[in-house]
Amino acid sequence: MRIALLSWESVHSIHVGGIALHVSELASALERKGQEVHIFTRMGRSDHPQYECIHGVHYHRCPFGTHPDFIEEVNNMCRSFVDVFFATEDHIGRFDVVHAHDWLTSNALAWIKEGRGHKSIFTIHSTEYGRCGNNFFNGNSERVRHIEWLGTYCADHVVAVSKSLKNETMWIYNTPEDKVDVIYNAVSYGNYDGWLDPGTIKSMYGVGPMDPMILFVGRIVYQKGPDLLANAIPHVLNYYPNTKFVFVGDGEMRLDVENHVRDLGVAHATRFLGYKNGWELKDLFKACDCVCVPSRNEPFGIVILEAWSAGKPVVASSNGGPSEIVWHEVNGLKIYDNPDSVAWGLGTLFSDFDYARWMGRNGRIAVETVFSWDTIADEMLEVYNY
Repeated sequence: MRIALLSWESVHSIHVGGIALHVSELASALERKGQEVHIFTRMGRSDHPQYECIHGVHYHRCPFGTHPDFIEEVNNMCRSFVDVFFATEDHIGRFDVVHAHDWLTSNALAWIKEGRGHKSIFTIHSTEYGRCGNNFFNGNSERVRHIEWLGTYCADHVVAVSKSLKNETMWIYNTPEDKVDVIYNAVSYGNYDGWLDPGTIKSMYGVGPMDPMILFVGRIVYQKGPDLLANAIPHVLNYYPNTKFVFVGDGEMRLDVENHVRDLGVAHATRFLGYKNGWELKDLFKACDCVCVPSRNEPFGIVILEAWSAGKPVVASSNGGPSEIVWHEVNGLKIYDNPDSVAWGLGTLFSDFDYARWMGRNGRIAVETVFSWDTIADEMLEVYNY
């Protein structure tokens, strides 16, 4: 089967968030199963070639013009995807399926289907409603919702990364239930193998070797709830005064959250590291004592799988995907999206470190048995052959 994946990010072009890992890992898993996979994505660095075959996957990096209006820039990107897709198809032969990821590639999917009638799949990784913290805003947000709806409408089949996101999509966009399948995310858990000295990693960030360390990884935006964790810090420090809170990521709320922890008088217990990836991020997962996911809306929560891969327990909001994959008091603790509940979860975890490590080991078993990319690729092929 010849498969085209459309994504505005990938590990081998521009890596922004979880979609990059999802698309790149899915492509590799499909290739291992004997499929011919092409990824159409943005240009990365200036020295990147427009075409490159990496681990058997064909990457087409598509150039396009910038625009002061971000949505119009995304439309320029989609036009470039379509042009390169058609040129590639004219050269190598027809694609069997076109699979677009998130609203950013929705128009490209619609234009390709309109032009050549391909079987089309649309994966929703989150909704605009969810990204806005469960709000319907006007302006550009309304424009994005319309583009998002177009993807669900034009696609022959829609994939959601959790049951919660499926229900949200059906509610917002009136998508028929039999048109939407749920396929969870996965993780390459083997990338987190290997021993390291947690104290050595902690010392790199000014954290004592015996200080409990809580890790937040994600965009510093309202949806992800970094302010909820910030407001829980004084409560945790009352009982565990040496605890350190490490925030990894960037976003529109970062400056506000940093100012807020100073106002609370707890800045000494926080570390804001900005965006991290690769071995630096993996080492932080392996060195921390737990990972906190206090999201107001979390479509799935790949960070949970990354934490489990490193054998770490999670304290995760019950909003969305985490409520489906976290087994309370088995591989983590479920909390509500308020500071008191966040503090309760973290304090409960720290009250018995042996119990916390047991939950982390259970998380590792979960990713090895349920959330592997080979399993997810098999489920995706069933959708392609639907």
